[in-house]
Amino acid sequence: MRKLKKYQSTIVQWLGLILVVLIFGIWSEGNLFSRYNINTMLETVTPLLVVCVGMAFIFAHGGMDISSGAVIAAASLAAVQLMNRTDSLVLGIMAAMAISVVCYVINVIVTNKFGLMATITSLAIMFSARGLVTYICQLMPNESISISNVSVELFKKNHVFMVVVMVLTVLILGVIFNYTEIGKGAKAIGDNELAAEQNGIPVNRTKIICYVIAGICVGLASVFKLSAVGMVQSTTGNGMEMDVLVVVVLGGMALSGGAGTRMSSAVVGAFTYVILIKGLTIIGMNPNVVLLVKAIIFLVIIFVTAPRSRMKTMPK
Repeated sequence: MRKLKKYQSTIVQWLGLILVVLIFGIWSEGNLFSRYNINTMLETVTPLLVVCVGMAFIFAHGGMDISSGAVIAAASLAAVQLMNRTDSLVLGIMAAMAISVVCYVINVIVTNKFGLMATITSLAIMFSARGLVTYICQLMPNESISISNVSVELFKKNHVFMVVVMVLTVLILGVIFNYTEIGKGAKAIGDNELAAEQNGIPVNRTKIICYVIAGICVGLASVFKLSAVGMVQSTTGNGMEMDVLVVVVLGGMALSGGAGTRMSSAVVGAFTYVILIKGLTIIGMNPNVVLLVKAIIFLVIIFVTAPRSRMKTMPK
């Protein structure tokens, strides 16, 4: 009985995913499982899952980030510019990750240095990155910058590669999150930052490493996003912030951080969310109504889970 209670949240997560699959599988008369729809869902879930797994490190120590969409746009801009100048996909990927990591390192350093709320700092990063991308794109003839001479098919249509990326990301970061001082330290900070510091955990260094990991993941996701459309626009990455929050909440992740933060929440939440949205689209729901459904899901889950965490400090 105690073991069942211990794994109750995990069981609920997986049952939720199975329920969504069954409902829309039946409702769509099996169309959900067509090769085209499965491939489309893989293309959608890959960058989303990669970002959410990285964000687990930020949420674990009680942090918050709402700049992922804008950082994806900035990282994509850097990637496409370098690709077009060097004809190198590898250099483009490195540029995307570098810009993303820089944005997240600035975020955490400013937060630590001046004692600001992480939400405020990430908001500043979001506006700065989005403003820069919008300004540069508006200088272009079609208000966009396209990839010219580099093939990005590996990140665009290679579904086996996408599965491999997701599996490796979850495995590598899962080990770091659950079995190393970085992940354990982040969760300890989320439970009680002062106690963690008194027990010898390097709080600031741990937070910086967590943000670097998140930055690498967002940079990698930006390459998938860029490859999917082949260009950067002022709207690149729009809505990713909302999607990430809905995914982690849908997966049962504690936004207040601490030992209750689980990597599986990001994984299960990402697949549940993508299948849910795809299922709603397949059955003919208006895209504008789908956006409303996203918001309602987020609010309902927050309402349901709030009583469990009302005694904990909310993300800073």
